[in-house]
Amino acid sequence: MKRLLLPLLAVLALPTAANAEETCMFVSQYEPDVTIEVSTENISFTRGLMKYKGSPFFRFETGLRNTSYEPGSQYYALTTIPKTKTDKVEEISWGEVVTIVGDQPSRKGTPKDKRKRGQLKLFFPRFSEGYYYYLANIEVKIKREGSMFYTDGRFGGRTEKMNSILNASEGFWLPSEICKKYVYYGW
Repeated sequence: MKRLLLPLLAVLALPTAANAEETCMFVSQYEPDVTIEVSTENISFTRGLMKYKGSPFFRFETGLRNTSYEPGSQYYALTTIPKTKTDKVEEISWGEVVTIVGDQPSRKGTPKDKRKRGQLKLFFPRFSEGYYYYLANIEVKIKREGSMFYTDGRFGGRTEKMNSILNASEGFWLPSEICKKYVYYGW
């Protein structure tokens, strides 16, 4: 009896495909160090983290709106990650998602008879604006001509990380194969 029970328990303890939560990635086309990693748990929306070189810096969400005034539009939202329980979550950027297939706008902008297959890309139109003004809240210490002074992150003293995120915010995001289910308006 013990011989039959031990292999059965070992099989039951293994994770199954149904129980394993998969993640997917969107990678910045121009700044591959900047990625978005999201859960694949849900179908109509997903949540995860935007990361720089593997370290999270914003929360990310995308999904479909289901309202009478914006039926079937895809949205995104970026917020800060609170460091403590008392920290306030700040909205960085939010808005519509623009889908590009190859070099054509998604199915909302390209007639069926003109569609060609191509690489799927997402664009977050308000991301760069939101991030740029978020940098105004980041104090940067600069040493110039022997003295120290402070400025905000929009101007002098930006780090490599800040510049990479700003560059990524102005470009396209490429989904991994599993992430393509969150590119709602491709073909």
